Amino acid sequence: MLLRHRLSIIASAGALLIVCGLLWASRQSETISAQRLSSVATNGQSALWQQLVRSEVERLDQMADALQSASLLRAIDDGGSGRIASVINSEFGAIRDRLAVLELSRGDGRVLHSTGRALDSERALDLTTLAEVAAGAGKAGLWQSAPDRFLIAKTFPLSDAKGDTVVVTLGLDAADVLSRFAGSLKTDAFLINPRGRMVVGTDAHLWHRLLPRLPLRSASVATQEVDGRIYSLVGVPVNDLSGGLAGLLVTLDDATGTLAPAERIRTLSMAGSFLFALALVAGLHVYLIRAFRPLDRTTKVLNALARGDTTARIAPTGDDEIGRIAETVSHFRDNAIALDRLRLQQTRQRRRQERLIRGRMKELAGTLDSNGRDEILTILDTQAHHGGEDADFVLLPHVLQQLSGRITQQHLRLNELIADLRDSLVTKTKLAGIQQELEIARQVQLAMVPATFPAIDTIDVDGGMIAAKEVGGDFFDCFALTEDTYVLMIGDVSGKGVPASLFMAITRTLLRATALYEPDPARCIESVNNLLARENEQMLFVTLFYGVLDVSTGELVYVNAGHNPPLLVSASGSARYLDATGDMALAVMEDQGYSAARLSLMPGDLLVTFTDGITEAFNPENEAFGEERLKALCLREREAPSVQALMQRAYGALTDFVRDAEQSDDITWLALRRRSLP
Repeated sequence: MLLRHRLSIIASAGALLIVCGLLWASRQSETISAQRLSSVATNGQSALWQQLVRSEVERLDQMADALQSASLLRAIDDGGSGRIASVINSEFGAIRDRLAVLELSRGDGRVLHSTGRALDSERALDLTTLAEVAAGAGKAGLWQSAPDRFLIAKTFPLSDAKGDTVVVTLGLDAADVLSRFAGSLKTDAFLINPRGRMVVGTDAHLWHRLLPRLPLRSASVATQEVDGRIYSLVGVPVNDLSGGLAGLLVTLDDATGTLAPAERIRTLSMAGSFLFALALVAGLHVYLIRAFRPLDRTTKVLNALARGDTTARIAPTGDDEIGRIAETVSHFRDNAIALDRLRLQQTRQRRRQERLIRGRMKELAGTLDSNGRDEILTILDTQAHHGGEDADFVLLPHVLQQLSGRITQQHLRLNELIADLRDSLVTKTKLAGIQQELEIARQVQLAMVPATFPAIDTIDVDGGMIAAKEVGGDFFDCFALTEDTYVLMIGDVSGKGVPASLFMAITRTLLRATALYEPDPARCIESVNNLLARENEQMLFVTLFYGVLDVSTGELVYVNAGHNPPLLVSASGSARYLDATGDMALAVMEDQGYSAARLSLMPGDLLVTFTDGITEAFNPENEAFGEERLKALCLREREAPSVQALMQRAYGALTDFVRDAEQSDDITWLALRRRSLP
């Protein structure tokens, strides 16, 4: 490549870097300014919204104070929805008309009175929030009561004469607050639910035309262009009355008049900068072509002299660098004596090159295996001591041939190693896929055991499972058969891994399905046993404790099919393991009869069912935890405030016992305690 071309390229690159640097600095300045304005916009928007919501909550506070009257409490005490509606219509009609929702519910979700809703099909609040409020935690704020509706809601507990708690929910339509919010900012405003769907807004047609995408969990500012118009969007996350994410408050403003001129100025600036750089490079290229023409003529004369043509001449071209080059060429013939000096310099340069070649060959030989490296180094050392002046140049083809053969052999070995590594990578990829599938199976298995338990007034129940591997065969369950009877079951499938987990899922499903039409525990277990044993080619079996509890009387009818006997801790401070019913595990043999036993749980009695993963947990000294330690632990902790707290302490004691020993089996428990009568 000619020198003038290289100079043109360098100048072009420099001009381009300068232009890009200026544009980058301008963009960074704009970004910082935009971030500062975004922070101001989102903070101001959030503050205005919170002020409007507080104003609505204050209105609801006044209405809530008015509703706490003796007549309404008596109507609630009577328990009739018609009586409650009559009192509200006669005494609180003005409040009812100002509200979008007025609802009275029990903590278990039963609706006593509701305006504008079907009593049995909808509630303003979910069961979790109702339970929290019924426990005394009044709440107020934004709430999505329906897929197409947000409320400014206040909910608080109210106790009737019997001491029962009623949850009162008052709600104002959030669309009115949103309209005032949009009017204050003179923009369109929208409320978006956590799934990104617009629930309420001042201009739904505009929203569906733009369909903006904003982050749902953080404040953000963006712009979007549609049909030649530029819209400014500001999104602020808003919380619901439980403190969770209710959705996103979005304002949408037509900012075409403000942003379009700035965009045109930025575009013109970029175009102008690139045009200036292009003109600068073109001018420099033309100048270099004209400036280097004398140098081209001088180069032609120099080539003629190199061929031995001393008749070539060059006319003076000036006093610049190119002119001095021409003068040097013209004196070339007068400097022939410098040729000897040049030869000497060339000899020295050649010797330096010889040393360099020798060093590079030694470095290259160092990359070979030990035999090849020693052979090449021996040749180089021998030739260095006994060779002549041109020894290295004569030796070079031979050494290169030796190196080429050795490198080829080494390359073949490397190819074989790469093939082995590729096979290992395929195996690793397959293993990763299997591990991912096992993790999915573990999540599915954990989803099949209850995460929450039925809220029973007379029974405190808790259960848990700590899996030893990705999947296992333990399971437990607790669900309602009727209003006063509940099924409790815990089981352990023989074997480990995926087969055991699949057999566990089948067993749990069959037990749940059969229990719905066969309330008798013995007949229920007999039916499930026949179904499992009929096609049990893998010869798996299930140990099971299955019971039906009447929560009104505390009577438990149970079947123990080869499972660990449950531990009964009485309120008086004694503890014993229940006698086994002598029944066989499930799936071993068809047409196997099962017998049921009965147990009456007194107030304060604790029943702990578990799998052998607890009693057969070993510490580093290979000592089992055992049934006696479990009994002593439950006796010591029987006064815990809840069954959940008791089992957490028990699991902590088990963890302290096994220390860093590996968990060999799933740890599963299901425990219940009958509450003492008030």
